[in-house]
Amino acid sequence: MTTLSVLDEVTWAGSPVAGERTRALLRALVDAGPRGASESTLVEEIWGLDDVPANPAKALQVVVSRARTATDAGAIERTPRGYRLRLDPAQVDAWSLRPEGLRLAAEKRYAEALPLLERLDHLDPDEEVTEALLRTIAAVHGPPAALERYETYRNGLADGLGVDPSPRLRAVHAELLARDRPVRSGLRHDADVLIGREQDAAEVSAMLKSSRVVTILGPGGLGKTSLAQVIAHRAEQPVVHFVELVGVTAPEDLVSEVGSALGVRDSVARRDRLTPEQRADVRSRIAQQLDGTPTLLVLDNCEHIVAAVADLAAFLAASVRHLTILTTSRSPLAIGAERVFPLGRLGTYDGSELFRRRAVAARPTAHLDATRVEEIVTRLDGLPLAIELAAVKVRAMSVDEIGRRLENRFELLRGGDRNAPDRHQTLVAVIDWSWNLLSEREQRAMRWLSVFHDGFTLAAAEAVLGTDALDTIEELVDQSLLTVVESPLGLRYRMLETVREFGRMRLIDAGEDAAARAAQRAWAGAYADSAAARIYSREQFEAMDTLRAEESNLADILRQVLADDEAETAIRLFCALGVFWTVAGEHQRVIMLAGPVGDLLEEWEPPGELLEKTRLVLALLLFGAAVTGGAGLPRLTAVLERVGADAKDTQLRVMLRVMQAMARAATGRGVGRSMADELAELIADPDPEVRARAYTFLSHERENLGDPEGAVAAGIEALRLTGADGGPWPRAMLHAQLSGLFAQLGRLREAADHAREAIPVLRRLGADDDLGQAQAILATYAVGQGRFEEAAAILAEVGDEQLGGGFGARGAIHAARAQLLLAQGRVPEGLAVLREVAASMGELPFPGFADDLDLVPWRVAAESVAVVSAARHGDGAEGEDLFAALMAKAPRMVADDRRSQDYPVAGMLLFALGMWGLHREMLPSEDSVRLLVLGDRFGYSRSFLDLRWELAVEDAERLAPGVLDRIEQEYGERRGLALLDEARGVIARVTGTGQSFLL
Repeated sequence: MTTLSVLDEVTWAGSPVAGERTRALLRALVDAGPRGASESTLVEEIWGLDDVPANPAKALQVVVSRARTATDAGAIERTPRGYRLRLDPAQVDAWSLRPEGLRLAAEKRYAEALPLLERLDHLDPDEEVTEALLRTIAAVHGPPAALERYETYRNGLADGLGVDPSPRLRAVHAELLARDRPVRSGLRHDADVLIGREQDAAEVSAMLKSSRVVTILGPGGLGKTSLAQVIAHRAEQPVVHFVELVGVTAPEDLVSEVGSALGVRDSVARRDRLTPEQRADVRSRIAQQLDGTPTLLVLDNCEHIVAAVADLAAFLAASVRHLTILTTSRSPLAIGAERVFPLGRLGTYDGSELFRRRAVAARPTAHLDATRVEEIVTRLDGLPLAIELAAVKVRAMSVDEIGRRLENRFELLRGGDRNAPDRHQTLVAVIDWSWNLLSEREQRAMRWLSVFHDGFTLAAAEAVLGTDALDTIEELVDQSLLTVVESPLGLRYRMLETVREFGRMRLIDAGEDAAARAAQRAWAGAYADSAAARIYSREQFEAMDTLRAEESNLADILRQVLADDEAETAIRLFCALGVFWTVAGEHQRVIMLAGPVGDLLEEWEPPGELLEKTRLVLALLLFGAAVTGGAGLPRLTAVLERVGADAKDTQLRVMLRVMQAMARAATGRGVGRSMADELAELIADPDPEVRARAYTFLSHERENLGDPEGAVAAGIEALRLTGADGGPWPRAMLHAQLSGLFAQLGRLREAADHAREAIPVLRRLGADDDLGQAQAILATYAVGQGRFEEAAAILAEVGDEQLGGGFGARGAIHAARAQLLLAQGRVPEGLAVLREVAASMGELPFPGFADDLDLVPWRVAAESVAVVSAARHGDGAEGEDLFAALMAKAPRMVADDRRSQDYPVAGMLLFALGMWGLHREMLPSEDSVRLLVLGDRFGYSRSFLDLRWELAVEDAERLAPGVLDRIEQEYGERRGLALLDEARGVIARVTGTGQSFLL
């Protein structure tokens, strides 16, 4: 509420202030702002230069005294250099007018802002006020009125000061001109209605108002381009550019294509020869051209060059202030600024309506049975393009006949709207024309090379076609049927997908499919053997690069040979890819193939030369089965017993012995002996390689049983015993493992030391998930030390690969960001990030996980962290739903019929419930502290700063004095399993008395 007014007459609490000099003092103090003014300045403002009193300080004191009498004794405060108003901004009209007017304008509440800004412009104009006023006038009265006001302002500057408006205001002027003459490039002006997509259009348009980059995501034929066109037509930005990328055949051409569409200089000339430096220059000029005026840039059909689009979008979003980017793609860009809108298929009603409209347009008298139309729409999966192509067939066919002929839908669904892009019609005639220009040798090469889904190298082409393949490849490149792509992993040749499908069709027609695939599989087996032989060696980096270059092709061939029961090739490929995925931290991919590979091995007898590879495959599969709950272990163990575990390779022999020990423990075939007992035998082995691997797994086992201190000791011993002969990865992973263990203990300095050792190797190997977790630990340590800028810099280095990777990195990185926000005092933002993490972790199923999916470790851990932070920092109802969810899960988490128990994760849940109960007084204090102690004894992770044990101890002593020490003494030395029944009892008690928390 305003107390002091000076904008019109000077009043205090609505009453006029008497005395000219008193009023002058108050106005001068208001003009000086909250910092106040010096005595000399105030004297000059009150008396002027020509009427200074004989004793200025004494005279000023008299005026100040009168002003205090007229206002309030505490209204004017003495400062070391003079005086200041001791009032809040809201109490002074001149102080509150400016922020209020600017705030309303920033919130786009233009009608409310306009009178305030007009008055402020009259009383105290400056550049910021003028900018806000121009935008407000444009919103309320239109761009012409704002342009007229700008001209008045510009003329006033020229006449009064002889200067021009600042660059900032000239940019506003340019924006107003653009709004007065909007730009729309690349848009189609179709008159038809977009059926069934109004809600989608509204949702995407709303997302574009709050996000810098939005991707309409979905498979081909869904109508992503049509939807983007509608949204672009309705966009509120004065400038809209729609750029089609379907013709861009290589990522390197993206910047040139966009620059060309926008009319950027030098984008077109010699486009195919632009150097990286030239591309960077064109990219910068694209940003410059888009800057200044609010612009919507639509990049259509991005999936074939998605990485390049992501890079450009990230650069433009960071560089251009008022730019919004809309992309359409079959895969997300996976950049931090992106929000994804998954475009769904048309429902039966909308799909049927689309079919009817297109069919009636093709033949108005066609009989359209509603049931048959719905059947066609359902069989076509609600894809708009397929529905339209089917509907136009009523020109010559009945709906019933169209439905019957959908058995061969690709032959049927040809042609359509002649104005549609070529890619939405048949391309057979166009490709056939090019095909007929080739020699037989070149046609055979096109047929045989079409089996490569992810392009190929010259060496691969020679393996399939013969050593004289180079001449043929050069001819196909010249004919533009192959494109040449260079990357850090080497030079590759690619076909357009349509061309490749045409080649596949001709390959089958020629009866050469089996021969071509056999040649490709022979190449793949030899390629995999060569890389696999080096992956556990000092050439590990090179071997990983070799496999990464052909990963997609090799995985595709592996799927084919599994489907064809071709065991020998499958084993050779899985040996290489399985180890590659394990080193890269992509364990899900190994586990996903456990079923089909296990089926293949169940009754297959490997030849002698493949025994070692078969054993390695079994070791990988056994590990995956063990960590996902034991499903499939008996079958795999039986195969290993039949094949034999006495491997020649020392490291493989170690792996098999450890896997057998894990399998016996998980399946109960080692009755009476714990996993630790099994590993103890291996630890006593005279071979240091055996002992190193045994200590590695013992470290994992101890951590899982709630003994992080013992896990650290085992990990340190494993690191001491591990040499470099197996490549840099084993030691790097031990450093990463120790980093996580020290973080779990809250010893972040030691955790950071080990993370620094691991990061260079993990980055070089492309182990993105493990790398992200190590980076998160470094960031957390920096936050804990108060080095916020360092933490922000670490998180800024995190790549999209880590954020889009596995649950470990994704959760850890976002949790580190939340910790930084909380430490900076940005509590609502930090808690919101933790809530998003908890939600996203629930959407990350792990293949092969045999336990209750509601209890997956990463989900429970994320929810527990969010509950603890909400208990510490939140207010109101913040976090109550997550607490209720944990309460509901708690009985199942400690149930005696669980297949396996992850004690640290269960400990996090117990700790979170205890922390919430203690801070929010939702549980009895005795039970709350008991839950905290049980969480500690279960080895809960302290890697998140809010979960530090010393903080919990302080809270317990403050809110329930003496209880924690008493419970600690009661439990003695018991930990983990020894306290599981106690945990069950406490959970039963608090959930039984806390039913209201679950509602």
